[in-house]
Amino acid sequence: MTLFPVQFFNLTDHEIYVITAAHNGHMSGQVATWVMLTTLVTDQMRVTASLSPLNATCELIHQSRCFVVNLLAEGQHQWLPHFGLQSSREINKFAGITPQLTDTGIPILPGTCGWALCHIGHQVDLGDRILYIADVIAQELSPDRTPLRKNAAFAALPADVMQALATKRVADAHRDRQLMKPLS
Repeated sequence: MTLFPVQFFNLTDHEIYVITAAHNGHMSGQVATWVMLTTLVTDQMRVTASLSPLNATCELIHQSRCFVVNLLAEGQHQWLPHFGLQSSREINKFAGITPQLTDTGIPILPGTCGWALCHIGHQVDLGDRILYIADVIAQELSPDRTPLRKNAAFAALPADVMQALATKRVADAHRDRQLMKPLS
């Protein structure tokens, strides 16, 4: 099953990231729309993360001004539906998971390729997405692990989960069309 229609930007096989956040004892996590390194300066790392403003995770990020980028490893494809199909407003996504916590209580997922704790410097509200431009203030790597990539994750998921992801993507795109702000 194909989750994305064949288009220019869907020809890539990017890594899968889960963004986690916490504020006042509440924790949340979501699959990121997109995460990218935003500088070449290795001793002052910056990232840009693109997230839906309607997700509970985004609310916690707005309140705390921090988040963790978790780079999923091969074999962690089950976290795609776990963090992508359910809302932290309805369930505790960390039930049954024993995350490490940052000093501010942000969960770090176990077994990933690594994580980066980020502090927001700027944000851009596009309506359907918020771009968070953030400094990396701490990070940890597990170089023995291989990043989970989109195509491998989708190939490993059962057909019913792929259908649920495809249905949610179509519904989200329809909703997001109404939220988009003009750029000019």
